[in-house]
Amino acid sequence: MHLKLPLSLKGMTTLDRDQFKQTISVPYVNIPVECIQSSKWKNYLLCLPSLKNVRDLQPILKTHKQVLFDPDIIENKEDVIKKIPSITKYVEESFDFTPLAITYENYSIEQVIKAILPDDLGKDRPINTGSGYSLIGHIAHFNLKDAVLPYKHIIAQVVLDKLTHVKTVVNKLHEIDSVYRNFELEIIAGEPNTIVKCRESKAIFQFDFAKVYWNPRLSTERERIVNVLHHNDLVFDVFAGVGPFVVPASMLGCTVYANDINPESVKWMTINLKTNRTKKSSNEYHVFNLDGREFLRTIVFPRIESYQKNIANDNEKRWCLSDNKIIILMNLPDIALTFLDVLPEWLSENIEEKQQWILPIHIHCYTFSKADNPDEDIRLRLKTILPNINDNQISCRFVRQVAPKKDMMCVNIILFDKKKKETRNECDEEKEEKNPTKRFKQDSSE
Repeated sequence: MHLKLPLSLKGMTTLDRDQFKQTISVPYVNIPVECIQSSKWKNYLLCLPSLKNVRDLQPILKTHKQVLFDPDIIENKEDVIKKIPSITKYVEESFDFTPLAITYENYSIEQVIKAILPDDLGKDRPINTGSGYSLIGHIAHFNLKDAVLPYKHIIAQVVLDKLTHVKTVVNKLHEIDSVYRNFELEIIAGEPNTIVKCRESKAIFQFDFAKVYWNPRLSTERERIVNVLHHNDLVFDVFAGVGPFVVPASMLGCTVYANDINPESVKWMTINLKTNRTKKSSNEYHVFNLDGREFLRTIVFPRIESYQKNIANDNEKRWCLSDNKIIILMNLPDIALTFLDVLPEWLSENIEEKQQWILPIHIHCYTFSKADNPDEDIRLRLKTILPNINDNQISCRFVRQVAPKKDMMCVNIILFDKKKKETRNECDEEKEEKNPTKRFKQDSSE
């Protein structure tokens, strides 16, 4: 239902809940309890926060209930009969209107904020006027523009009132720091406590939101990656944060090597790996506090070489792990792509030995693109970093739009995938069998 609010609320900077009181006229029908089907009628019922649309009759009559309908949809009894013909009898007997007292509690966060803020805010270009926020544990996190800042305290108070599990409201002050990936924030209402607990991918994460990076809007993407992991996969996370990828990976039984340059992230990641450990996650986990390139050179590459040699020289392991893979995760979209510049030198060393490797390596590297064709843009950038990688080893996937004309993308680079190569070779052989002349010409030239 659309509730009209007095214009006197516009520009309010100190919350006066009494000004939201009003009385509206609402249509109702008294219906026997056994005939009420609220789920089927939900499109016609009065739906407001903290208000029951099926209520006791006064004086209390146990056999019947009073059902309240939305006055924007139901204007007369003919409307009810037309939309819900099964209750025609009760409509004829009891349809009427009743005065209903509406208070501050019956408005949504969006309705209250819209009633308070001046209409010209966001007129020139869309801005977050307070209805957009992220929930991280007990914290509601805003990123308010300058034009909205005079109303930040009243917006925060409304959120505290309406979301009972929220105890702290914060506002982002600056862009994400390029080194530690955290940002300065201001507590604008509630308790001065930024240490949170939140659940994702069947894991419980703890961290200090003021000192580390956490974006709940990436939960779907993180779940997508976790869903492609298998028990005994080898996972390296170059920019692991507090562990949103590696903790569920460890719980699945993957061997995990996790790194972050932020000591505070490493601290909480270690806690999260430990507290979420299960019988299934009996595999090793290793945590590092290094620069990303140093982690790749000194930990990732040597561990991969050792692991691949070990499998290649052990027939039992080759059989047991033949369907497994090695995953390298690089979620630092601003600059992650540039860290791939350490790959060419490593790939050029001991080529013959690497050609014997069994497990494919999947690199999931996140980046931003402002181009009309993000896929083409990313491939062109990759060519300058990895000139010897073939196009068929690269795939790009849209993750989400972070701003107008700015997309977050995931680049998947696959190395040493023997199965894929074998499939390609089989296809080539089929083509040659269908075209023996072409095969003869190729053989002759050799």
